[in-house]
Amino acid sequence: MAVVALILLAIIVIPILIRSGRAPRDDSLVVIDDGTILGPIDDGTTGDAGDDSSIDDATVDDGVGPIRSERFLVHTVDDGESIADIATVLGVTISNLLASNRLFGGEQLQPNQVLYASDRGIVHIIQLGQTLSDIARSYAVPLETLMDANDLTSSSTIFAGDRILIPGATTSFWNNAVALSKGVSTQFIWPLEGELVSEFGWRVHPVLGDRHHHDGIDLDVPEGTAVHATAAGEVYFYGEQPGYGNVLIIEHANGFYTLYGHLSDSFVFAGQYVEMGQAVARSGNTGISSGPHLHFELRNREYPIDPARYLP
Repeated sequence: MAVVALILLAIIVIPILIRSGRAPRDDSLVVIDDGTILGPIDDGTTGDAGDDSSIDDATVDDGVGPIRSERFLVHTVDDGESIADIATVLGVTISNLLASNRLFGGEQLQPNQVLYASDRGIVHIIQLGQTLSDIARSYAVPLETLMDANDLTSSSTIFAGDRILIPGATTSFWNNAVALSKGVSTQFIWPLEGELVSEFGWRVHPVLGDRHHHDGIDLDVPEGTAVHATAAGEVYFYGEQPGYGNVLIIEHANGFYTLYGHLSDSFVFAGQYVEMGQAVARSGNTGISSGPHLHFELRNREYPIDPARYLP
């Protein structure tokens, strides 16, 4: 009965958690001169972003900023050109071209479409709500290196939609996004590769033996498998919840949330902006679990929806 009570508690707690607002960041905030509150420069949670504790993030604005095309290779697509053709013309790898333009590989390029690349790294498009610290963590590049390569200072203002150079980057989280999208342009990718062992909907609980509604899907993977963000967004919560064990929740655009349960640990923290395909956690066997696996949910606000409707 105690275990059943935990399951019921989880059903109640997760919607309340989503409705109640984001969990506060555990680490202290930095206030810069324009009054914007930004996160600390480097907490060491994802990759090695170096020791940049003396450098402030540049402010992210939602306006349209200048495109510094002099830093990049720019190509206008001709009729019939392929991604491989353009990569050859620009002298970059296909993976660099895909990452620099957020292409999944299966799209049909359109005549006069403009593509960007660099032979010095990857071109990144700044997202609304993303800080330079977030970008540095996502690519595991020291923040100071990122700022120097783009002539930015602590007083610079960066704009959502601007392109900046990620110097020296040859691979990135976008390689994961391409693989987990199966090459198809999609709103959400798979969080990892694994056998689907339990679908969304009514089922008999594998541990408790009672009939209940399964609010997500279960993917069978060994403990410690990398779990990836299925879309870009802001980390909403990480912690222990009844039944779910260690659970990570990411908030996405248009009121969507993704939930990753039974984790062993997380690489990210509440308030951090993460990219589609970025490794955010490791799978585990925490909470009420029949064995090592990932429990994945997609929610429209607090309401669970079938991930199969959105996954490629």
